[in-house]
Amino acid sequence: MATAEALLPRAHARVRKLDLRVAVGLLLMMVAVVGGASLIKSAQARIPVLVAAGTVEPGQVIEASDIRVVEASLAGGIAHLPASLQDSIVGRVATEPLWEGKLLSPNSVSDAPPLSPGTVAMSLQLKPDRAAAASVRAGDQVAVIASRAPGRGNSQTTILFPAVAVLAVSHAAPEEGGGVLVTLRLRLEEARALAEARTAGEIDLVLLAGGTS
Repeated sequence: MATAEALLPRAHARVRKLDLRVAVGLLLMMVAVVGGASLIKSAQARIPVLVAAGTVEPGQVIEASDIRVVEASLAGGIAHLPASLQDSIVGRVATEPLWEGKLLSPNSVSDAPPLSPGTVAMSLQLKPDRAAAASVRAGDQVAVIASRAPGRGNSQTTILFPAVAVLAVSHAAPEEGGGVLVTLRLRLEEARALAEARTAGEIDLVLLAGGTS
């Protein structure tokens, strides 16, 4: 009887050790499961990013129809443009070939105007009603109409240029006179003619239907 009573504490001790091992094993298993689930969830996390919706050649102005938003799972370190920048990308210039589904990165676009040899960029500060109610956008084609001011020679209105490309459009600050700043792509002699017309009178930009550069 005494021997059996002496063995009981040892048996209880072994049971406690076994319970502790089981508990530690279960805890490690739970940690592994939770950690694995977290890694899988992280790997499968999808974020809205910008991709090309079609073909755009380097130097071309990016239009709204050229980009779209998709949800993608990206590994860490992959450069990309978040969907929140979609509006600011429109009107900028492609610096590399873009094709359907290509992920856009900060190096895919530039603010530099796409000027080919023999062309220049010239900006006009216009009231909204002289720029198609400020609806002109980068990439549009516009006709330039010049009106000579009264008292400055023969009063007349002429079509200065039937179609030129719009490179950029921004809003002028109130302290700068307000209105819109429209940058056009012109040949050098056209820029000279436009400067003379601006000095002599008023300039209007007429938006051409379906005319994108």
